[in-house]
Amino acid sequence: LKKQDQQKSDFVSMVAHEIRSPMSSVLMQLNVLRDGLAGDLTEKQLEIMQRASARIQSLVDLASELLDLSRIESGLIAQGREKLDPGPVVAEQVENHQNLAEAKEIKLAAEIPEDLPEILFNRQSLEELLSNLITNAIKYTPDGGDVLVAVGPVDGELLIKVKDTGFGMSPEDVAQIFRRFYRSRSARETNLSGVGLGLALCRHVAAAHGGWIDVE
Repeated sequence: LKKQDQQKSDFVSMVAHEIRSPMSSVLMQLNVLRDGLAGDLTEKQLEIMQRASARIQSLVDLASELLDLSRIESGLIAQGREKLDPGPVVAEQVENHQNLAEAKEIKLAAEIPEDLPEILFNRQSLEELLSNLITNAIKYTPDGGDVLVAVGPVDGELLIKVKDTGFGMSPEDVAQIFRRFYRSRSARETNLSGVGLGLALCRHVAAAHGGWIDVE
């Protein structure tokens, strides 16, 4: 069974990689057309390009999440740890998501005190964890809302909080939200894109580094 699981993980990783590369290339070309770099588009053509770009981006995101899942199952998610000052990493991820927030007129802010304690973490895994949490917060917050990323020491540990003014969750969702492929009721009802892997990945990343993740 262990050998079969490894073969399955290897197959998923190979397929996801083979899908992501050409899809990323297609997305780049669509963005060139959408931005008018290959000539002016009519309003209808622009609308079609925007819808196509969004669909392709969803496929790219899915392939990336499947690759992350493969990394978790192979035990690579916590390898290559290094001592990190979490402040700059958090600040960089907040800055990287400002355009996404601005597109929905969402105020994305950060509370990062000075002299935070160093943590032992795989930098790429920490960036992915933060990116998933911030992206989720923006995605599920209505236009004009607020998202706050706060970090600080608590009882000798580092606490990172992502707070939003989103739709909220039912008790059922709270109990299930970190399961693989689970999607909340609000996500299903609003037809927001996603396959329910982001928060499951966050849970695995936190656990692999001796931490935990929870939701209110």
